[in-house]
Amino acid sequence: MEEHDGIEESSVRLVGSGGGSGGGSDSRWVDGSELDSDSPPWSVLEENEGRIGYGSMRRRLAKRPRRVDSFDVEAMEIAGAHGHHSKDQTLWHTIALAFQTLGVVYGDLGTSPLYVFADVFSKVEIESEVDVLGALSLVMYTIALLPLAKYVFVVLKANDNGEGGTFALYSLICRYANVNMLPNRQAADEQISSFRLKLPTPELERALKIKEALERRSTLKTLLLLFVLMGTSMIIGDGILTPAISVMSAVSGLKGEIEGFGTSAVVFIAIVMLVGLFSIQQFGTGKVGFMFAPALALWFFSLGSIGIYNLLKHDITVLRAFNPAYIYLFFKKNSTDAWSALGGCVLCITGAEAMFADLGHFSVRAIQIAFTCIVFPCLLLAYMGQAAYLMKYPASADRIFYDSVPGIAEVGVMIVSTSLVTLVMLLIWKTNIFLALCFPLVFGSIELIYLSAVLTKIKEGGWLPLVFATCFLCVMYTWNYGSVLKYQSEVRETISMDFMLELGSTLGTVRVPGIGLLYNELVQGIPSIFGQFLLSLPAIHSTIVFVCIKYVPVPVVPQEERFLFRRVCPKDYHMFRCVARYGYKDVRKEDHQAFEQLLVESLEKFLRREAQDLALESNWNDSEFDSVSVRSRDSGAPGGDGNEDLRTPLMHDRRLVEEAGTSASEEAAAALPSSVMSVDDEDPSLEYELSALREAIESGFTYMLAHSDVKAKKNSFFFKKLVINYFYAFMRRNCRAGAAVMRVPHMNIIEVGMTNMV
Repeated sequence: MEEHDGIEESSVRLVGSGGGSGGGSDSRWVDGSELDSDSPPWSVLEENEGRIGYGSMRRRLAKRPRRVDSFDVEAMEIAGAHGHHSKDQTLWHTIALAFQTLGVVYGDLGTSPLYVFADVFSKVEIESEVDVLGALSLVMYTIALLPLAKYVFVVLKANDNGEGGTFALYSLICRYANVNMLPNRQAADEQISSFRLKLPTPELERALKIKEALERRSTLKTLLLLFVLMGTSMIIGDGILTPAISVMSAVSGLKGEIEGFGTSAVVFIAIVMLVGLFSIQQFGTGKVGFMFAPALALWFFSLGSIGIYNLLKHDITVLRAFNPAYIYLFFKKNSTDAWSALGGCVLCITGAEAMFADLGHFSVRAIQIAFTCIVFPCLLLAYMGQAAYLMKYPASADRIFYDSVPGIAEVGVMIVSTSLVTLVMLLIWKTNIFLALCFPLVFGSIELIYLSAVLTKIKEGGWLPLVFATCFLCVMYTWNYGSVLKYQSEVRETISMDFMLELGSTLGTVRVPGIGLLYNELVQGIPSIFGQFLLSLPAIHSTIVFVCIKYVPVPVVPQEERFLFRRVCPKDYHMFRCVARYGYKDVRKEDHQAFEQLLVESLEKFLRREAQDLALESNWNDSEFDSVSVRSRDSGAPGGDGNEDLRTPLMHDRRLVEEAGTSASEEAAAALPSSVMSVDDEDPSLEYELSALREAIESGFTYMLAHSDVKAKKNSFFFKKLVINYFYAFMRRNCRAGAAVMRVPHMNIIEVGMTNMV
């Protein structure tokens, strides 16, 4: 590859201590773009040796110096240490996690027996055993098909490196197909250890066609994003109401046992309990799980025990409900009322989505063990026991009824999960097309049936979670829409490299000692806000680092893989780009001083490796020229014929080929002059740059931030102006700035105002 005299942005990647023999692929930035990252470290060279006396073409393998491109902070020290993100535990640890899940994951499922039959039989009167057995059969098969068959055995496997939920599925899809609305993906992101990118093979044309269709059509990208945001919004809307419903349903059971205990008392006690429950959330999932797990374990044990007692005492013949024919008889007898009763039946799976959404706190095996061994059998026994009791005392069905249970958002979330998991099956798992389509046909059909039934509960209070979900959907999509337009505007307005070269290394102003960290969202190119700083400030720092905080579609980015460094402009400009990568579960809690120290250490390693790489390439070229000259002199030596002279270098090259696979790094070191090994001592430009960097460090850091407003262009539609100029602007004004997140002192901050017209 040709260099363009330092005009392009060059970059360096620190590889593992194994250095030259690492197995990872490299990428290279030229003029802000990325070239093919799959070029091999060995290349086939053809030399016309007739010019040096051999008279024929010779093919040989030459060790090409590794072009180290993107920099990972401490990758040299820990290469391969984070090759995968797993949750491997011992058996006892898994059992302990399974015990904790009872207190965190299964609270809603565990309290569902309080109100399921009460709601079902508020729509259908108990007139015969068909009503009880049909309702019980519906509940049993609903739990068996959706939480057990769908979530435990299929959906939990579609996790994103151990993380679950709607956004985790979307992140997983974004890694395998470039469907992210923000166009800031880089080839270097695929080298993150938790990325695990395995693109569909060319043989599987179906997966490739789906991937290409998603990447090519912006409409599909938008629809996929809206679908994910809708599912996430419904989770939030459902989560707002579910705790209150569960607590109040539990407390309402006291109304029939304590004389004078009315609705006002139920509401008051429920509020006190909810305040107490939410106040302890700050202590973390682990402590909350250990605190509530014993109580929930006792609760499930009680459910199972009471169920067995009711079965044996009242009517064990309810076991006939395992025959799904009673579902048919139930609908045949009650017709429209039975359809309405499905809205109450769906309450038995309230909280099933939590098994997938809370996966990041536990493990797949722990959640599977807890559900199959404790939750599922105890719930079945509880419902069978209630049915046995109702067979004998049908008039008691409304005793635990709580009138305002809306479960609509829950079914909507399940439909979203079914659709996304189907896409994962087709695109990533590359499942057989028949099996992949069976998943949405079976589970999607069941969920759509339940959705049509629960729509009747909109007037009974089901509208409330939908209103919440709609509000959250509008907020999230407005933020995404405005952010994409802002990013596109910044890309269009980047400063050209020709203009930077015209300014010269002084940047048209005075360079004073110090390091300026200019925060922006661009992963390549020089942001236009830098021009505003040059116009507004009387001087600029001797070292400039463009810092980009970038979120990649992985749960967590290891600290040692956090940063990517590149050089911007020629060496004497002392300008660099640092891309700080975070996963969607990473929390930016680092202190600004720790961030500065890590950044400086990373920059020094970048400079040393860059100098070593350039020296490696330069000395290799020199050694190639020297070896050719030696062979040309040897060819004129007396003794032997021309054919023997021709065979000698060929045999030598053959040995090089045979030894190439044993130790690439050792061969590279042996083949090069010893001057390459001591590049730090003999490269004056490196020493000068390091000394200039140390001088800048002593002068301190300055955080250069853009206080930017975003406004719609004058010729935009009225709705776009309304969304951007008011709603999106309001959200930007009320979001925490980067300086607040990193706790940067105000005296270290310089802000310049700028307006982006989108």
